[in-house]
Amino acid sequence: MSFQSVFGPLDLNTERPLATGGDRHIFQHPHAPSLLVKVMDMRARAVYLEARPFKRWYKQYQRESAYRVYLNEFSEYVTTTTRPSGVWQVPMARILGVAQTTLGLGLLVEKITDPAGNIAPTVADLAKQGKVDDTFFGQLDEFFEDLADAHVVLHDVSASNIACGLNADGKQGLYLIDGFGVLPLVPLYAWSKSLNRMRIARKYREMRAALLRRIQGVDRA
Repeated sequence: MSFQSVFGPLDLNTERPLATGGDRHIFQHPHAPSLLVKVMDMRARAVYLEARPFKRWYKQYQRESAYRVYLNEFSEYVTTTTRPSGVWQVPMARILGVAQTTLGLGLLVEKITDPAGNIAPTVADLAKQGKVDDTFFGQLDEFFEDLADAHVVLHDVSASNIACGLNADGKQGLYLIDGFGVLPLVPLYAWSKSLNRMRIARKYREMRAALLRRIQGVDRA
């Protein structure tokens, strides 16, 4: 596989997103089955900033503009996968780099898949399907403990940001696919592992309670 076939320019104009998040579209990499391409949704970002004049004002001075989120994720990925933590492999989708695309600069990330090679379901998807039980919650407990041990800073603890499937090596598990990186101007949780651990535990308890409510709703239906 050539350098250009991986890093672009990649033509995504005729491709349909596999998924869409709050501010990004996620595409299958056209030449690498084990990779996804995340591209910014500039329209959604403009709508978001339109309602937040102060944030819109100071963000105009950021040279990296909307792509600052890429730097935040790169930084968190590099930091947590290179520091000794007792976690052999941090349970997150790996980041390869960036590529030029017809929709702007794209972030190349590992694709977590189901056994058929399709994009893996998230924990939120599994909860909707009634596939989250006590055994699965035990796996979630361990997953968040590993994230805390590796001092991964999360800014969005959500069941939609955790995929359940196979990584590119064929290893089954839970993988963080979004919602990580240091955002505040004062990076308190990046400075303190203990404070970060307490925050992760609190946010996970909230997420766990929401999942239980969703599961109970599915059961009643």
